[in-house]
Order: sequence, then C-alpha cells, then structure tokens
Amino acid sequence: MTDDEQSRLGEFSARLESGDIDVVRRTLDDYQSAQADTRWGVDNPYWPLANEVRFAARDLLGQPPSGSSHVSALTVLWHLAEEEDADSIADALHGAPDAAVREMALLAAGTALEEGEEPNRRLLGLITAMVLDEGLDVGDRQDAMRALADLDLPEVEELIVRLSESAELELQVYAAGCLATPLRLRVHRDRVRRLAESWPEDAGWEAEHIREALEGFHSTYWKDTEPNDPVLRKAHDELRFPLGDEGCLQAFADLLRSEDPVAVGIALDHYESSEGLRRVLEDEERAEAYRPEVLARAREVLRRPMSPAEVSALNVIGARHAEPGDADLLLDVLTRTDSDTVRVEAIRMAYGVLDEAEVRDDRLVTALGDLILDRSVGFYITKETAIRALADSLGADADHLLVRALREGEPKVQAHASYYLVKTGGLDRHRAIMEEVAESWEGRPPQLPWGEDPIELIFGKPHSVHWRGHRLTDPGLYRAHKRVRAPMVDESYHQALRTLLESDDQAAVGIALDHWWSPDGAVQRGGEEAREPARALVLDRIREVLRQPPSTVELSRTYGPEAMNLSALAALDIVAAEEPSLLAEVVEATASDHVRERALDAVEALFEGAEEADPRLCAALGNVACAEEVPLRHRVRALELLDESPGTNSVDALVRATRCPEVEVQAAAAWGLMWEAVIEEHRAMLRELSANWPVEDAPWEVTRVRDMLDAAEG
Repeated sequence: MTDDEQSRLGEFSARLESGDIDVVRRTLDDYQSAQADTRWGVDNPYWPLANEVRFAARDLLGQPPSGSSHVSALTVLWHLAEEEDADSIADALHGAPDAAVREMALLAAGTALEEGEEPNRRLLGLITAMVLDEGLDVGDRQDAMRALADLDLPEVEELIVRLSESAELELQVYAAGCLATPLRLRVHRDRVRRLAESWPEDAGWEAEHIREALEGFHSTYWKDTEPNDPVLRKAHDELRFPLGDEGCLQAFADLLRSEDPVAVGIALDHYESSEGLRRVLEDEERAEAYRPEVLARAREVLRRPMSPAEVSALNVIGARHAEPGDADLLLDVLTRTDSDTVRVEAIRMAYGVLDEAEVRDDRLVTALGDLILDRSVGFYITKETAIRALADSLGADADHLLVRALREGEPKVQAHASYYLVKTGGLDRHRAIMEEVAESWEGRPPQLPWGEDPIELIFGKPHSVHWRGHRLTDPGLYRAHKRVRAPMVDESYHQALRTLLESDDQAAVGIALDHWWSPDGAVQRGGEEAREPARALVLDRIREVLRQPPSTVELSRTYGPEAMNLSALAALDIVAAEEPSLLAEVVEATASDHVRERALDAVEALFEGAEEADPRLCAALGNVACAEEVPLRHRVRALELLDESPGTNSVDALVRATRCPEVEVQAAAAWGLMWEAVIEEHRAMLRELSANWPVEDAPWEVTRVRDMLDAAEG
C-alpha cells in the first residue's frame, strides 16, 4: 500500500470516529459512492476499512435519526450487513418515517437475512406483513417481496404463491417471476403457465421474460427440430423441465449417447450453453463429471462425414478444450462444409488448436488463409474470426497471410487485415502496401474493425476535424498532409504544416488549421510548443478566412461549404485570449452571420475570465451594435456583451448605441449604463430617451430602466 493510500485511509478512519453525526454520515455516503463505482470495474479504495464502516453504520442506526443519517447507515448495511444486524434493521423498518428509510431498510434486510443460517423471525414477520398488506402501494409490497425472494425457505415460497393470487396484475407478474426460476418451476410450472396465459399481451417485459422461461432452453442450433424417437423427445422435455437432478442427468445422458444426430446435438448444446444443463441443476457441479464423455462424443461426431451435429460438437469443444490433435478433424470439417455457421465454430476451435500447439500446423494455417480469400464464404463473423485467429495466434508470423489478404481480398477483408497488421507491428514492416491499399479506399474505410478507422491507423490521426474523407489532389499537398498525420514532430512536420497553410487550396488550409487547433493534432504530437512555429501564419489565415463569405464549393463531406469557417473559428477559440485584436477584427468585419455569432460566443468566453475588457473589443462590439446592416439580434447581443464586460471600457460604445434609431438598441444600450459608477453622468440623457419609448409592447429593458430611474429620483 502506498503512502498516499495509507494517508487516505487514515483520514477516512478519523472521519468515521469523529463522533460528529453529519461527518460520519457523509463518510458513509463516500463509502457507498465508492462501492457503487465498483460496477465499472474499479476497486473500492475504502474496502480495507469495511469493518470500521459496518460498525459506524450500526452505531449511527442506533441513534435517533438526524437528517438522512439512517438512510446512509442502511445503505451501507445493504452491502455489509451480517446476521446480527437483523434486529436493528427491523427496528428501522418498523419505525421508518418515510419511503427512503423504508426502501433502504428492505434492501439491508435482504442482505442480513441471506447472511443468517436461520432467518430472524421478527424481521421476516415484518416484511411478510408488508407483502400481504393491501393498504400499501403495489410498489412497496413488491419491494418487500424482493427482500425475501432469494431466500430458500418454505414460508417464503408459500408467500410468493399467495402473492401470485393477488388481484393486482403487477404483483401477479412479479410473484410469477419469482416462481419462474429453474428450481421453483419444478414445483410451480403449471401455476406459472396458468397465470401467464391469463395476462394481456402487453403485460410488460417481465411477463415476456416469464413466458420465455416457460418455454425453457430448447438448444442453440436445433430450435426447429426434435428427435424422431418419442423416447428421446421425452428425454429432451425432462432435460428442459426436470423434476430433479437425477432425472435431468439421466435424460442428458440418454440424448448424448443416442445415435440420433439431432438428440446428440441438443445434448451438446445443453452442456455448453449457460442457459442449458447447469442452469436447471440444483447442484451444477454434477455436470462436470460428464465433461470427458461430452468432449469424446463431440470428437466422435466430427469424425463422421457430414454429421448434422457437427456444429454443436465444434461449439462444445471450442477454443477452451481444443487440442493440437484436433487439427485433422478441423481440416476435414473446413474442407467439406458449405455452412458459414459451421465454419465460424470451426475457426473458433482452430484458434485454440493454434494456441495450444508447440509447433503450429501449417496445413491449418493455410486453410484459414484460403478461407479468408474464398469469395463464396461470407465475410461477417466468418472471415472476421479467421483473420483474428491468425493474427492473435501467430502474431508477426501471420504477416504473409494478412499481406496476401491486402493484395487479393475484398475491401472488408483488407480493412480487418490492416487492423491486425497494425496491432502486431506490421505497419513498419509493410508500410508501402498498407498505404497503397488505404489510399484505394478514397477516404472511406470499408469497415471499422473494433470501432477503429484503419485509414487513421495507417496514416495517423486525425485526418482532420472538418474535412474527414477529403483527399488532396495536389501531390505535394497530399505528401504534406501525410506528414502532419505522422506521430513525430520535427522540422519536416513544421514544414509540412506551413506548406498546407500557405497553399491556395481551401481544403489544405482547413486541414492545416484543424491540425493546429485540435488537441489530437499538433499538441498531441509535441505539446503546446508544437503550435508556435506556425502561429503567425495561422493568425493570418484565420483573419483571411473569416473575412470572406462561406465557400460555395462543398469540399467537406460532412460540413459542406461551412467547413472552412468552422476550422478557422475553432482555431480562433484557441488564440482569442491572447489575440483580442484579431477577435475584434472578426467580430466587426465578418461577412457571415454564423461566423459573427460564433465570434460573439468567443467574446463572451473571453470576458468571463478577464479583469478588464480590451478597448478594441469594446469598440468592435459598439460598431456591430450601430451597424444597420447587421441583424437586430446580433446588435442586441453585442450590447448585452458590453453590459457584461468587466471594467469601464464599454461606456463609450454603449453611449454611442443609445443614439441609434431602433428602440431595441437604445433600450439594450441604456440598460448597460444602469450601474452605479455610470448612471449619474448619463441620467439626463437616459431620462430623455425613456420619455420617448413606447409603453406597450416595449423591450423588457424599457421597463427596467424606467423603474430604476424612478426609484432613484423618488
């Protein structure tokens, strides 16, 4: 344990022992929050103190409630309760002042009852009474039943049966769900079926789940087929709905040992599936005794020519139980089958054979390589799995097959082969052919293996932000783009970025701007300093781009003619705080309403962190406010920003805007002057303005300005 971890636990322990109820409550809440995070696969850092947390929760629960103290204590006991906590939980449940305490008390009760060798009769009685209390809400009764549902007690099973007779459909369905577990169905199958048949079709997902449980697990690959022999059909029924473990295992053995390939396949499916044999057994470990016989039977099936059960046999052996000696069986199956379902299971088994073999079987490797290129074989899952099996099992030794797939395979095969070549370090070994194939896709990857873009894996990412998929046609610009996508920063990187920025190609400039501003571009490669060499050129390009109207040429597949402005605006966001004069130019001189709106957003963000507004920005906002050709909403927005600007540099611009003819502009400007340090100097002007404003249908600022003037003079 590190010093930091010890320090954190020491501080946490001290809070538990503080004696301050609020401190202890918050500490328990912190423990519970950390415990909730474990569902994301992280450890609870306070778990070493679980005993201390449990004792603190007990102590808190034994005191009169303070705020949500009992809720916090019970929430912790939901995870940490032991048998001895049952009485204190019963006390909390009996005197629960609100729904929150009752809900957490029931959850904690479920944990305490499960921990006990014998149930706490008082707690069990309280919860049973809640389940049967028709004066309670349906949800409360259901919560109470949930606290008991997993207990293997005759009285609990009887209680569930009574609840299933409720007139409330929701309680019926919940109780039937409790009875629809494999072991309880042995006794209550007819009852559950009768209930399910009485429900409307739209009784909800729980009802649908119960109906599926009543159907039982048929098989994986034989759902529309049954054995011909009625004895075997009866054995299948007994396997799906056993009355006991002995009968279930005997039915399984009868199917497995039969000469009916359908029966054998069903048995193999039941053995392999998590929904099959183990799920219906009371003691699922008894299934393990059959494993050697199951694997032997599966291999026997594979030795038979064209056995219908071979897919089930392949599935039950799989990668986990495959052995090097299975290679001949797999080669026979891959040679004779025309089923992609069979191929997929054979490939998965081959995965295990290749992993287990000390010396790889080149025949099997070649067979998988040929399958990848076979145009009659489906791509999805089948070829995907074959490529993964070769790459994961052989690593760089699979290069010759994956490169062949690049040269001869269909585009989807090429994409997956590229992904695994990159994964195994093949990009450095086969860069030329990989780049050639990636270029042939013309910016549109045919597949995204595991969510990854193979073009970006080969050339580097990002391509750009606003120009993805666009290919620069000029050879020099194309080479420059390739260079800025590469992972390392040196002089060649900076030269390539300058080449793009200095070009007359709009897309090249936009791509360069995206690389400059994006955190995945220059900064990802060389930190903030990687931006500096091109900074002056970027500022010039931002200024030039944002003064022009949007391009009429749709060079960007996603963003159309707005792409260039979007790239420049994103770069402007990066430099706005350090380049207020540039931002002022854009605010004032832009030819696009969209660009102006984004520039005003940048001004707002800049003002929020500033001590004094830049005079150039205030002047630019004032010019926008007074420009009749600018949409009224932007003029008013400019005045609102002047009002919110820090310092007093906005006053002149606001005063000038009061002389505009539009009431909306006048009122917004006047409101910006209504603060203590300014109002006295301009009171006469503001009073004169307000006298000429309309009374009806006036902007909200009109009323506020008049009210403030009247209040000051009164």
